[in-house]
Amino acid sequence: MGGNKYFPRRLSFPKICDILVAYLNAGADKEYVGVSDVVERSNVSLHNISRNNNFFKSWRFLEESEKEPGKYILNREAAEFAYAYRIDPRGEKTREMLRRFLSKDEVLVKFIERIEREGLSRDALLVELPRVYGDLRADKVGLNAFLDMLAYAFGLKEISASMEGPPKRMERTAKTIKASIGPSEVKLPMPGASININLNISSDVSPQKLKEYIKAILEALQTTENKEAVSE
Repeated sequence: MGGNKYFPRRLSFPKICDILVAYLNAGADKEYVGVSDVVERSNVSLHNISRNNNFFKSWRFLEESEKEPGKYILNREAAEFAYAYRIDPRGEKTREMLRRFLSKDEVLVKFIERIEREGLSRDALLVELPRVYGDLRADKVGLNAFLDMLAYAFGLKEISASMEGPPKRMERTAKTIKASIGPSEVKLPMPGASININLNISSDVSPQKLKEYIKAILEALQTTENKEAVSE
């Protein structure tokens, strides 16, 4: 797997695999096929398939026809992986096929050893990969897809997406908030009156909304007091 290497462009690892399966379904394991033949068998747009063909070619998943540029055929081992992925995407045999295929690249093998030896984080790898392979135009989505591919093939749990999920968000439970407003808080000149108001507020009510509710209550009380003063 010599020559310049490119990373995927703005596609996830499952989408990359979907494209390979689509090439297989289009018959690219037997003959050269065009992107238009592939897009009909994939959920990926023609544009995204086309701009990822540099990745597929550079890693030898695909070979481009010399006689008919723009038409491609699957590498035999890539076709076998695509077939296995179509049948059993989570199977160990499927992972082994991809691992064996990628291991033809000596630079990658040494890089995998370095990941395991130094315990490099996913963030560090996002910076290191483009530097090692010289693809300085790589985008973050594509780099993450490639890291997911490595985690899948080589069992690198330390950098797998499931281990690097988004920060846990504190879930707000639907508790009832009770607000008790005493006479001093109401600040109404109502001698001898003691008012306690209980508000049952659900958790999805924002503090600003709560203030508006309280303000409306105070205004209603003020209006009532004014009417009583006029009647007297």
